[in-house]
Amino acid sequence: MLAVAIIFASTLLHETADTMGKKAVKKRRETVYSLAFLGIFWSLVFLVAAALLGAEFVVTGASLPILIPRIILEAVLAYIGAEAIVRADRSTLGFLRLLTIPLLLVVDIILGYRLTTWQFIGIGLMFGGLLLAFHHNPRGKKGAGLALLGAVIGVATASLYKWNITHYNSVVGEQVIMFSCLLLFFYVQSVRHSHTSPLRLLLRPRSGAQSLAGGLGAAIEGFAYQFAPASVIIALKRSLALMWSIVFGHTYFHEKSFRRKVYSGAVLLAGLCLVVTPYVTKWPW
Repeated sequence: MLAVAIIFASTLLHETADTMGKKAVKKRRETVYSLAFLGIFWSLVFLVAAALLGAEFVVTGASLPILIPRIILEAVLAYIGAEAIVRADRSTLGFLRLLTIPLLLVVDIILGYRLTTWQFIGIGLMFGGLLLAFHHNPRGKKGAGLALLGAVIGVATASLYKWNITHYNSVVGEQVIMFSCLLLFFYVQSVRHSHTSPLRLLLRPRSGAQSLAGGLGAAIEGFAYQFAPASVIIALKRSLALMWSIVFGHTYFHEKSFRRKVYSGAVLLAGLCLVVTPYVTKWPW
C-alpha cells in the first residue's frame, strides 16, 4: 500500500501549497505565473538531488515523440491549474478533477479494455455526485470551465507519463527534463508580467514554505506510478484531493454548503470505488 501513503502525503502537501498560493494571489503578493513557478522549483531541486544521490537517471531519444508533447501539455495544465486555484472554490476543483477518472476509462476502452456493469454504474454515480454538488449552487460553478479543461488535459499527461516511464525513461530522468522546461517557461513569464524575478519569493517565509510544500508533493507523487497503474494512482490522487479540498475550503475560505459537499463527495467516492475495483484487484499490491 505504498502508493496510498505516497499519494496521501502528496495531496496534503499540494492542498496546503494551493491554499497558501490562492491567498497570496488574491492579496497581489504573487501572479499566476509566479504561483506556478513556486510549485515547480522545489520539485526540480528534490529530483536533481535524488539523481545526484544515486537515483536512476535514464532519458532515451526514443521517448522524445512522447516527452515533447507531454511538456507542452504540462505547461498548459500548470497555467490552467494556477488560474483555477485563484478563480474557483477549493472544493469545486476537487469535485471536477474527479472527471479525470471516467475519461481515463475511455482511454482504456480505446486500448481494448472492456467495462463491467459495475463500472458503468460507478460512472453514473460519479456524475450523479457532481450534479448533487453543483445543483442550485451558482457560486460553486465559478472557475468550473478551467477545472474541466484541466481534467481533460490531465488524462493526456498522465497517460503519456505512464507510457514513458514504463517503456523508456526512469521517473527521475523524465521528471527532471519536464520540470526544467516548465521552470524556465514560468520564470520568463513571471518576469515578463511582474517585472521582477520570482526567485525573490523563495526568500520570503510564506511563499518559501508554499513553494517547499508544493514542490515536495509533486516530487514524491511521481514515484507512486511505479507501484500501481495510472488509473489507480489518479483515482487515489483525486479522491484524497477532494477530501482535502472540502476540508480546507470550509476551514480557510468559509465555503458554504459543507454538508451538501460531504454527501455528494460520498456519492462520488462510492462510484469511484466501483470504477477502479477491477484495476485494484488485478494489481499485485
